[in-house]
Amino acid sequence: MNTTQSDPPRKRGRPRNLEPSQEYRDRLENIVRVAADVFQAHGYEAGSLDDVAAAMGLRKASLYYYVKRKSDLLRLVFERAITVALTEVETLAHLADPRERLAALIRHQALLVTRDPALFAVFFDQRAGLEHADLADVGHKEHLYLRQFILAVEAAMAAGAIPPGDPRLVANAVIGMTSWSYKWFDARRDSPEAFADTCVALVLR
Repeated sequence: MNTTQSDPPRKRGRPRNLEPSQEYRDRLENIVRVAADVFQAHGYEAGSLDDVAAAMGLRKASLYYYVKRKSDLLRLVFERAITVALTEVETLAHLADPRERLAALIRHQALLVTRDPALFAVFFDQRAGLEHADLADVGHKEHLYLRQFILAVEAAMAAGAIPPGDPRLVANAVIGMTSWSYKWFDARRDSPEAFADTCVALVLR
């Protein structure tokens, strides 16, 4: 005797899209960029969601569709900064030539900060506003980021491209030199590419 098993009834309505739309992602990216400008100008404590909404020409209620608290917005600013930075260094880690790899990392770090100083001013100066779990996540990713510089410095030393020394100290010095530009860099006067060239020349003569 043959039996047939009926298909389960279909649910009415459109299937839920689990991924946010491109329009949503674009708007959130813009919100994060504006928030970085606001937090740089006013500081995290003084800056508010009202300031971000006003800068975007939005009602505060509209902003709540994307973020619920100011701390969520700060977390997104930090996530954007560290994700962009880490993604690039992981790509450059595959360069085979030690001198070329270290030069590329130095250039990457110099350009990263000078091309988006507001974002990195918040990243370096406003981390006291992060929730504990968010701070721990950023710290873990920063450790991975530093590790790529240490490995590149070790390889460059072994190849004789730079003098011997403590790779950890040299890596931190390179990151410090290329990061501090957010304090003084003026895009109306200074060239990101010229600054990157200068940093490479100082380390790899």
